[in-house]
Order: sequence, then C-alpha cells, then structure tokens
Amino acid sequence: MTDHSILFTPAAIGSLQLKNRIIKSPQTTALSHQDGTVSRRTVNHYKRLAEGGIGLVLVEYTYVDDFASKSIHAQVGASRREHIPGLGWLVDEVHAAGAKIGIQLEHCGRQRFLGTAPIRSSSAISWDYVESQYGERPQPMTLAEIEDVIAAFGDAAQRAFLARFDLVEVHAGHGYLITNFLSPHINKRTDEYGGSFENRIRLLMRIVADIRSKVPADFPLSIRVSVTDYEADGIPIEETVELCRRLEAAGVDVIHASGGHHALMEYEVSPWFMPRSLHRWGWEQIRDAVTIPVIGSGSIVSPDAAAEIIASGSADFVSLGRPMLADPDWARKAREGRAAEITPCIRCNDGCLHRGVNAGRSTGCAVNPSMGNEYSFPVEPAAVAQKIAVVGAGPAGMKAAITLADMGHEVTMFDPAPLGGQLIAATQLDLKQDLRALLTHLVHEIERRPVRLVGEEATVERLRKGGFERVILATGRRPLTLPFGEGWTSGMPSPEKVGAGDRALVIGGGMVGCDAALQLACAGAAVTLIEKSGRLLSDTDVFTDQGGLPGKLREQGIQVLTSAEAIAAEEGGVLVRQADGEEQQLTATIVVVAIGHQPDRSLHDRLQAEYPELPVDLVGTARSGGRVMDALHDAFFTARHSR
Repeated sequence: MTDHSILFTPAAIGSLQLKNRIIKSPQTTALSHQDGTVSRRTVNHYKRLAEGGIGLVLVEYTYVDDFASKSIHAQVGASRREHIPGLGWLVDEVHAAGAKIGIQLEHCGRQRFLGTAPIRSSSAISWDYVESQYGERPQPMTLAEIEDVIAAFGDAAQRAFLARFDLVEVHAGHGYLITNFLSPHINKRTDEYGGSFENRIRLLMRIVADIRSKVPADFPLSIRVSVTDYEADGIPIEETVELCRRLEAAGVDVIHASGGHHALMEYEVSPWFMPRSLHRWGWEQIRDAVTIPVIGSGSIVSPDAAAEIIASGSADFVSLGRPMLADPDWARKAREGRAAEITPCIRCNDGCLHRGVNAGRSTGCAVNPSMGNEYSFPVEPAAVAQKIAVVGAGPAGMKAAITLADMGHEVTMFDPAPLGGQLIAATQLDLKQDLRALLTHLVHEIERRPVRLVGEEATVERLRKGGFERVILATGRRPLTLPFGEGWTSGMPSPEKVGAGDRALVIGGGMVGCDAALQLACAGAAVTLIEKSGRLLSDTDVFTDQGGLPGKLREQGIQVLTSAEAIAAEEGGVLVRQADGEEQQLTATIVVVAIGHQPDRSLHDRLQAEYPELPVDLVGTARSGGRVMDALHDAFFTARHSR
C-alpha cells in the first residue's frame, strides 16, 4: 500500500495555515441563484466537500462586475454588496465543517458562455464556439472599461475579505479575460496593453496592485495561471515563468498552475485519452523560479499520483477538481488507508460538462449521482429488508448491488461472466486507465460487501426457487448485426488475437467503433474505419470525445472513410459503397461490426409472462441505451426506490 501521509502534512500559504496539501480546485457548478447570490444547493455542495477532509476549498469562478464579466448561468457573484451575506453564509458553513475556504474571482472575457452582449476581450478575435451558437463577437475593451475592470477585481476581493474568506484567487488562466490580454494569440492591441510582454501583463499586474490596496497586507492572494494555452502562437512557458516571478514581487502568495483554454478544451479539462498530470512539466519550471508555494493542477486523479507530486518536490499543494466531484471523501479515504474505496473520476466530462453546464443544467457527475444534490439522496437502511436478486454484473448491476447492500437488503448477483460486464472489454485499451480504475473500484466495493455471487445464468426457475422478493435486471444490451458476414466479431476484439500483419476493418464510427479501431491499431493492425454518416461519433457523444478522438485515430494511422457503407461480404474482405455510389473491396483479416446495440430484455419478458407477481426493474442499458453515467445513475436511483 502506498504511503499517502505526506499529503496530510500541514503547510502555509502566506499567513494561512492549512492542515494538509489537498485543495479543491475551483470548478463551476451553476448551483447559485440567477442573480449570483448563494443558494442552499451552493452551500450544501461546498459544505459536503469540506466534510471530506481537504485543507482548502476554493469556490468556483465568481464574476466581479455587472457589465460583461458573468460567464455562465447560475454563476456565483461578488459584484455587489448584496452578495456578501450569502458568501458569508457559505464561509461559515465550510469553516464549521473543518476546512479553510477561498474564492476565485473571474471576468469571462471572450468566453462568455451566456452568448449575450456585451462580450469584451483584448481584441475582436472570437472563440468560434460562442460566435457560432449565438452570433456575438467580442469587442475590444476601451481604456475606460479596463480601468473599470481593474477596480472591479479590487472591490470584489474586498467583498471576499468582508465575507471572511481565508484567501482570494484571481483567475488569470483558461482563456478568460486576463488570458485574453496575456496571450499573443488573442491580444492584437497596439496600445499600452498589447504587443510586448510588458504591455500584455499590464492588466494583471494592475489588478494585483488594486487588490493589494484594498485588502489587508496579510490577506492571502493566489493567481491561477495557464502554464501555456497550448496555442502555437500563444503563451510560451518562458513568459509564464517570468510573469510568476513578477507576481511574487508584487505580493502574490501562491501560484495555482494548470493549463489550456476552452478553444483547446482537451488541455484544460483533459478527457480520458489525454495524459494525467499533463501540466506538470510547466508548474515545475514555475516552482524552480519562485520562492512562494506552487499548486499543481490538472488531471491529478489518484492519491498515489498526488503523494508522489508532493514527495518529489514537484509542487507544494495539489488541486483536484473533477476527482472531488466524483468522491467528496477523497481526502478522508486516502488518509485512512482506504484509497481503493475512492470512487474514481473517469475524466469522461459527461455529467459535469456535456450533460451538465453545457446543457444549461447544473454540474453533475457520471459516477456520483448525488453531486449537486448533496444530502438529498442518502442511502439509508430500508424499512424492511428484502431478499433481492441482481441479474448482470456490469456497471449497472454492480452499482445496484452495492446500493441495495448498503440499505441492508440480502443481495444475490447472477452472472456467469466475471464481475465487470462490458467494462472488461472496454478497458483493454491502455488509454482507458480511468475506466479501468472504475472497474477495479466497483469490483472492490462488491467484494467488501455481503453480496452473494452466483456464477450462473439466471433463469425464471432459479429466480422462482430462490424466493426473491424483487429482481433488478441489469442484463445489458446485444450488438446489432449486419444481414451478411456471419462470424464477424461485434464490439471490442481481444488484443492477444491481433497481430502486426492483420488488416482490420471496423464498421461503425460511433464510440464503440472508435474504441475498437484504436485498440486494433495499438495492437499492431492496419485499420480502416468506415462510417455510414458524414462524420464520426454523434451529437449525443461527449463533446471532448467528438473534438479529440478523430485526432487520436489519425495519430495511430487509422484510415477513416465517412459516408461509406458496408453492403456485402467478399472473399477476404468487405464490399463498401461510398457516397458517390462508387464501390470498392476492402481486404481484411479482422472485421468488427459496431453499428449499435439493442437492450437485452429477453429474461424480463419471460419473467413478465411466467412469473408476473415478481416485482422486476430494468436498469442500465437493459432499459435504454447509454453510457456509464446512465448505467450508474439509473441503478442507484432504482435501487433506492422502495417497492
């Protein structure tokens, strides 16, 4: 077992003493009221994080004025005195739960997700996502507007001090306003705020000076920076390092280092196919150049990785965003030697972003159904314990069994296959380390509970003889097949059956098809992927997958043919018709069909016909198609429901 004790050594940020090195990274939740005031949901979220044992909770980005700084719906505000009472309430609740609390101040700049005018930036260079959706382009800030923004940051910091926050942070990264000035990629000004490095840092340096003039000298000030925005003509690391030296000289107490911006989202909120701790190379250069502490941030998922970062001197603190949404008890479990019990973030960006704030909702979490509704869905002992059968040991079945066992029910799980179901096949690719961590965790959670495992197929007769009072069917889904090509594999192939001389054809460019193509290519096969529609993936697939996976396929040398349909099996391959009607034969030693699935409800239908008095629930993909989030959420809420 890895020793994580170094994470729980005390340390200081300026005058602020922290009990450990773990910080909750600021992350938008859209849990506040529309006017920016704190809601009960806001308080519950941060209180629950504080109860998990971390040293410092950093509240999500908070707008500083009522003109153009608000970024997103239901965002926290610090633009008016009327915001102070709610912020003070939030501070008191977090303090009472045992943690220190800071707040991040932000001006959205060109990344105004609201899409409404006014949008202000250093220049008129827009972010195409906002412009394509809403038709609004940013306008270059006037000198008078710059003066107003500088004062707004200082005034907001003063309000944070009055609300009794322990620290204030200025967001100078991730593509928001200050970065719009720092980056040569965006800043095309010709006045004293554009051009040279000295001019491009002027806005941030003046904001720091204004804050320092309005709060006590010992009130801790953090600056969050992107080590780079990863644009070819963007912010170079050398400039970021020099900027941090000057920030230290100007009275900043800590540098909070991450990276990327929204136009290159895979670097800012890195998905499963990106490296973990991907900005480490940059924050270490900053740490070598300053004497104030440095917070390392960005896909630090596990306690092992976090402890190694601190032990090696790579950073002084670690900041975790999505992993704390996945499990607010991350710190407590790591401290108590229960790291295997931590529900891991799978970096899917599904609940938090794709179906969360991107969809106009509040933030959620694929693996934590209670995120954003803390304390609303407790798993409590059932009024009457029942004997319940769970059929299927995939993610939905395991989540249902775990929840039912925690409620005190007697649970028996049926599946002739090993625990994991389709997660086993889906995690064979090395890139799927995050999903593999979820599989390992769910298996561990089943094994440490009194769930009886029956490695046999459930039948109507077995369920009848078992005397079960309720059945949860997590029987998954069956792959659709083509009307030709009998014997072709469906879904993910086994890597050990693939050789370097194989030519593989994957039919279907959805998520399963892209996964299979990557797996085959990584195993050494020459891969062609064909998709009937004009693009890979669909609008329902997670946006970071849509944006990043095609590039991963190119990196692996996978040939992609869109608007192409398999129409017949040919000797040694497949006959394919392209959009212009041209037909060609593609040779292949391996053919994988990934054209979709349908729910497997065969046992459900037999039970309804032969054993109608038995209460039966379908969960996960047996009920409807979907991803990991659907399986886990559906299983959790169905299991909690009393019959």
